[in-house]
Amino acid sequence: MILIGKRNLTQLNGLLTTNLMLCEPQNLNKYKISSLMLFLLRVLVPVANGSEEIEIVTIVDVLRRAKVDVEVASVEKSMQILASQGTKIVADKLLSDAAKSIYDLIILPGGTGGAERLQKSRVLKKLLQEQNIAGRIYGAVCSSPAVLHRQGLLKDKHATGHPSVLSKLTNGVVNGAKVVIDGKLITSKGLATVTDFTLAIVSKLFGHARARSVAEGLVFEYPRNVR
Repeated sequence: MILIGKRNLTQLNGLLTTNLMLCEPQNLNKYKISSLMLFLLRVLVPVANGSEEIEIVTIVDVLRRAKVDVEVASVEKSMQILASQGTKIVADKLLSDAAKSIYDLIILPGGTGGAERLQKSRVLKKLLQEQNIAGRIYGAVCSSPAVLHRQGLLKDKHATGHPSVLSKLTNGVVNGAKVVIDGKLITSKGLATVTDFTLAIVSKLFGHARARSVAEGLVFEYPRNVR
């Protein structure tokens, strides 16, 4: 479990182990895999009317700076959503189309209204259940950890979220951390912590060097105690 906040970061084992082993130069040659092909990881960001726009844009922007293939998918009938503060955002595709693909991560942005809309999506529920069964990564920020909780995806896990939803989560709530990573689950408090949240994802996918490089481009102070 990784806690980003008052506690020090610790190393998470078992995350994308296969990719990291394949990254060894001798294995790249042996299996004829290019580093570009290897690290073209795919992330799905489902969105809905009422989703928090800053969280959507920050997650997508930071991950794309880290060279991750990110797809934004609308759970609505239209690819255009109206975010929580009235901003119009056009998704890359509908979630029904995105459901035909497999993603390394599925990350839910917050926003109270958006989280409620995400919760009602049967397509998203099926995707998240399949993600969990397959042992792939999933996570949420702000109000959306409550979506995971309602689907039984926080059982026996440590998590965090917006103060307004903490009482609805499991007994493993961590109040003092901006970000909590427990196995394949990633959660974060909200709008003010979404950059920490996304950089934590980058550091676990590619290592601290790439996360630090992305942070520098954002003029964001990366934790000094992280090597």
